[in-house]
Amino acid sequence: MMRVLFVDDEQLILNALRRTLRNEGFELFFTTDPLSAPRMIAEERIDVIVSDHMMPDMSGVELLALVRSLHRNVTRLMMTGQADLSATIRAVNEGAVHRFLEKPWDDAQLKRVLHEIERSRERLAVVAPSPALPPLASRAPLPTQQPRQRVVGIES
Repeated sequence: MMRVLFVDDEQLILNALRRTLRNEGFELFFTTDPLSAPRMIAEERIDVIVSDHMMPDMSGVELLALVRSLHRNVTRLMMTGQADLSATIRAVNEGAVHRFLEKPWDDAQLKRVLHEIERSRERLAVVAPSPALPPLASRAPLPTQQPRQRVVGIES
């Protein structure tokens, strides 16, 4: 089951998201405090974070960039009612955001996006390296071969 964390400084928005998604088969987490999100991601093993853009303590761009640096495997979405093109470009350029969602959101689109992410994450889990194999660095080195040398213009 995919674990999704929503971060928004408005509790009413979080309540609406909870009502919209409660029957979709996701495990849902909510916080109004962006500063607590990185800790929650680690403690709750969050798969996806959906953050508001405009928040008082930390912008969504800053939060998602921090999440990217600490938890690279977490899918990052930004939800915003602000048509701030420069923030959008900055977030994309910094690699902080996988996708933008507009406020007010369309319930069907939000559900579709989250289910697409879930299917994508499931496909990646199938093709991920087997945990039974040790990491490359701990494997025995391959036997070394002498590099072939080709000398042109000299007779032997």
